[in-house]
Amino acid sequence: MADRSEQQELEKISMKLNSLSFKKNQLNDRRNMLIVLQDYKSHVNYTSAGNSSAQQYEIDCIDAELREVAEKMKEMQEFYDELSQKRKKDVIHQSGSSVLPLSPEPYIILIEAPPMTPAPIVILDVTKLPPWPSQTQCPECRQFITTETVTSIGSVSCLVCVMLAMIGCLAGCCFLPFCTNHFKDVTHKCPKCRTCIHKITKL
Repeated sequence: MADRSEQQELEKISMKLNSLSFKKNQLNDRRNMLIVLQDYKSHVNYTSAGNSSAQQYEIDCIDAELREVAEKMKEMQEFYDELSQKRKKDVIHQSGSSVLPLSPEPYIILIEAPPMTPAPIVILDVTKLPPWPSQTQCPECRQFITTETVTSIGSVSCLVCVMLAMIGCLAGCCFLPFCTNHFKDVTHKCPKCRTCIHKITKL
C-alpha cells in the first residue's frame, strides 16, 4: 500500500514538473519576442520612453518569474530523486538480500528548446561599425554594449548645400541636406561610459 502511494506521489511530481517546464518555455518565448521588438524599434529609431520602459519592466517581471519557476523545478526534481531512491531502498530491504527487478520509473530530463532568435552579431573591430546602433565591446570600459548613434553635420552636408545653391536652389531648398541624416556624419557612443567609440564620416 505504501509503495502504491509513493508511486502516485512520483506521478504527481512528474506531472507538476512537466507543467512547470511548459510554463518556462512560454515565458522564454514571450521574453524573446519582447527583446526582438525592442531591437526592431531601436533599429528604426522609434523613440517612445513610456512604451520602452513598460516593455523593459515586463522583461524584468518575466526574468523574476523564470527564476521562481527554475527554483521550484529544482526543488521538485530533488524531492523526486529523493523519493525515488527511498522507494528503491524500501523494496531492497523488504526483499532481503536478493534484489527484485523494479519497474522502470521515468526519470525526468528537462531539455530547454533553443532560442528562436539568432545570436546577436558582436562587431569587435570598431572601425567596421555600420551607421546604426550595433553590438560591440567598448574600448574604454571593456563592456559589451549596444552603441548609441548621434548624427552631426559634416563636410558632405555643407558641400551638398553649396552645390544646390550653385544650381539655383536659393529658396531654402539648399538647406535640405541639414535636415536629413543621409548626408550627416554618424558617431557611435558607449551608453555606459559615454565614450566616443567611432565616427563615420560621409566623405
